Amino acid sequence: MKTLILSSLFFLCAVSFAQETPCSKGNCQNGYGFYYNKETGDVYHGFYKNGLYNGVGYSQNKTSDYYYSNFKEGKPDGFTVYDEGEGRTSGLFEKGIKIGDHIREVRSPQGFSRELISYDQGQVLSRNTFTPQDIADATCISGDCFDDYGIYFQNNTIISGKFENGRFTYGEMMHIETKTSDFFMPPVETEQHTPYFKFSITMTDNGANEAAYISVGPKADGQYILVNMKQNNFVGALFKDNQLVERY
Repeated sequence: MKTLILSSLFFLCAVSFAQETPCSKGNCQNGYGFYYNKETGDVYHGFYKNGLYNGVGYSQNKTSDYYYSNFKEGKPDGFTVYDEGEGRTSGLFEKGIKIGDHIREVRSPQGFSRELISYDQGQVLSRNTFTPQDIADATCISGDCFDDYGIYFQNNTIISGKFENGRFTYGEMMHIETKTSDFFMPPVETEQHTPYFKFSITMTDNGANEAAYISVGPKADGQYILVNMKQNNFVGALFKDNQLVERY
């Protein structure tokens, strides 16, 4: 698991929310910037192009709704991890509009549970909840782990996501022993060198390290941001082949 190693590089940088100008750090036109508007409550921590959110970033509004995404022209796009007040959710966006199946974490006394929410151009088509009853190793413990949504358990890892012909296409991998979770949509097997967006969360004694970045295979390779709300840490970076190139 690379996230803990990467995030340990960054715990020297905190952002003040008492700035006079909204762009309190970096370059909010082109490159990395941190934006906080005291009047609207809007926060953006990530990369810009021509003054718009463009690239890996984290946005949050005054009601604490948040989005980790590879933004395009100011809007969440592609595989995105977000929370609009109902729990952490992952799924696909197209120009800021929800499409396809989204997977929501359900906070339930029954234990691990997920809700599958199906969208068509931002409109909810259906909602179905999946709660495993019996957990056995190397088995599909809920749903359909071959050609639909399913929850699979193997080697202390819970895989919750969409499957096609038995292949994991997107969702979450929760690693129980290391207290980490990875959310991603991997490239198809013939495109293992294709960059893709990844979100990882690691629980520590100093709060949750939440990292969003571009990955090639298992390695960070491109834009990278880290958020730790408990420590008020917001850090941006560039990586090449899992090596730190620049920190903002």
